[in-house]
Amino acid sequence: MRLWAFFALLLSGALIPLTGVSANPGRADLVALTTEAPIIVRATVTKASRLSEKLSPGLAPGFRRFLITAEISNVLIAPGFVPKNIEYLVDIGADPRGKAPKLKGLPVLLFLAPGGREAQYQLVRPWAQVDWTAERDAYVRAVAAEAVTAPDIRDMQISGLGQAFHVPGSLPGESESQIFIQTKAGEPMSLVVLSRPGQPKAFSVATGDIIDDAAAGVKDGSLLWYRLACSLPRSLPAASTSTLDSETADAAKTDYRFVLDSLGACDRAYSE
Repeated sequence: MRLWAFFALLLSGALIPLTGVSANPGRADLVALTTEAPIIVRATVTKASRLSEKLSPGLAPGFRRFLITAEISNVLIAPGFVPKNIEYLVDIGADPRGKAPKLKGLPVLLFLAPGGREAQYQLVRPWAQVDWTAERDAYVRAVAAEAVTAPDIRDMQISGLGQAFHVPGSLPGESESQIFIQTKAGEPMSLVVLSRPGQPKAFSVATGDIIDDAAAGVKDGSLLWYRLACSLPRSLPAASTSTLDSETADAAKTDYRFVLDSLGACDRAYSE
């Protein structure tokens, strides 16, 4: 690698250490990587050259910097041609014995952006070298396909919650809550929680001001799940219930807590 090309990668911000040989991300991490990376490949590390300290400025204590050569076995996403063999840089922590981990032969999923030269790439995040498993491969493919078919959800950014409403039904135990979601782009969207006698409580997402039967459920692990589970406030803001009496406000808060519990935790192992 030419020295100028090395420093182009260094200044890209990709050289931040992994805490192990490869990242072990949660589903939320994988969604974040999949929606960010223009290039996703399955590859095998064929060579790992440790760089000297002189060529590793900013290296964290206990970490080593490697120039990785990897052979691609499968391209999951790419806007164009990707060569069979690629190079990228990664910082990796020492093993418990203080030794450099074995990298050669390691199967990985790589979430990449183009580098300064052909066959040179950058990890889009510090933890964008991920241990390959069949389950992760299948999940990333599914999320990538969904990102193509649902670009509005892929690009959606939740900024907060708007007004909440709660209406009791005509039967005991029957009620309906609607909680409006605020997005940076201003798309109309709300959470709808339905309680019916003899039926489990359920929630869905409506994409308009009117609640109708077309309100969509939320598939666990989907892009919509990711946006909601990782972006919704952990409690209903006081402003959302400011126009409600105390009993109605409490009911809306209870339904909102039901939504959060149904979504589950944003299983993110790495910070954004």
